[in-house]
Amino acid sequence: MQYFGIPTCPYCRKRVNLIRTWKLKREGEYKCPRCGGISNVYLSPLVYVFSVIAICAGVCIYFFHKFVLDDIGLFTCLYVFIPFALFFLLSLFTVYLKRPVIKRVQRPVQDDDREAPAPRRPKEGDTFSEMDTGRYTDHNS
Repeated sequence: MQYFGIPTCPYCRKRVNLIRTWKLKREGEYKCPRCGGISNVYLSPLVYVFSVIAICAGVCIYFFHKFVLDDIGLFTCLYVFIPFALFFLLSLFTVYLKRPVIKRVQRPVQDDDREAPAPRRPKEGDTFSEMDTGRYTDHNS
């Protein structure tokens, strides 16, 4: 399974556009415009590694400028922002598509007593031939 790279459709192997990938990160399902196959959208476990690296790099850059160089300025904010911008760009490559697993659920067998209607008692004057023809519609007996 490919955890890093441009996502591809698991049915027709068509690559997904990076702009569409940016939108897919927030969705749970992707329908391929080429083959019509439906895929589930997953994020690679690498996204967590990249996020921790970006946070640590931002904190290290800040502390380096604060305590070593002793110059906090406007460019320091830009330098701290750079690891997060790189994380955002790398996160586009951590999306992958997978075929959905369809689990067949067997319905539980119900008792025959609940499925079959209760037998009706015929009224006076009713014959069995009328009941068998389907013309007997009185269900309130």
